[in-house]
Amino acid sequence: MQTTRLRDAARKAASHDEKTQPQPDGVRLACPMTLQCYKDGQLSFREDMVAVESDIRLQINGLDHAVLTRTPGDDLTLIAGYLFSCSMIRDAEDLLDVSFGYSGASKARVTLKAPSVIRRLFPSPRPVVLDPERLFDFKKTFERRQNLYRNTGSTHAAALFSMDGELIAFGEDVGRHNAFDKAIGRALLEGSLERVGIAMLSSRLALELTIKASNANIPILCGFSAATSSGINFAERNNITLVGRIREDSFNVYANSWRLKGSKGHQSE
Repeated sequence: MQTTRLRDAARKAASHDEKTQPQPDGVRLACPMTLQCYKDGQLSFREDMVAVESDIRLQINGLDHAVLTRTPGDDLTLIAGYLFSCSMIRDAEDLLDVSFGYSGASKARVTLKAPSVIRRLFPSPRPVVLDPERLFDFKKTFERRQNLYRNTGSTHAAALFSMDGELIAFGEDVGRHNAFDKAIGRALLEGSLERVGIAMLSSRLALELTIKASNANIPILCGFSAATSSGINFAERNNITLVGRIREDSFNVYANSWRLKGSKGHQSE
């Protein structure tokens, strides 16, 4: 599959037309089930929606590589983001071909230009500065896009914004790593990853997710949950602004607050 076709497929997926996405016919992101709810001292039956979780086996250059447990329906961007986060590709041109099989167990077959892991030096995040009040606007945009979470209450999400507030990419999945990979993969395939200045996550800001932000050269990583000690240490060493526990009118800054206008760490010109 040529790079232009990959990008076309990613753009079609972004249009939310499920028929254009590389997936089996009739795929469901959520399924109904009957459960019991305890309320007012008694159990009662009720209908609810549950997020679908299933495996896809990834083969790279003819060899089995990994099994990803994911929310189906956006597999192309997931694979691209996963390979980028694993430092196996630098850009969409490194993906020579991607094909999917959904008869029986789901499979993704990828042909890479470079079959081995690429050694990537972490770039220096750009010296951008953000009005901290904008984070509350980004939060509202983020929450409006969480359709699967509203229906099931059991998924994570990741959004990538430009510094002027444009939503560049969005990913939603049962896995927090998958959600971030889907967002990164979409931006990578559409050629817009270099425009990303802010990544917003629904999950805690752990080490692995902070590394993903560094790999993508995203200078500001923020989330609704708290940061971990290893995530904070990595952000401090790699000059990433780390913001967590975003609420309606407050948030915590764990590292490199100088990128936020009005903070004590911000140096005005």
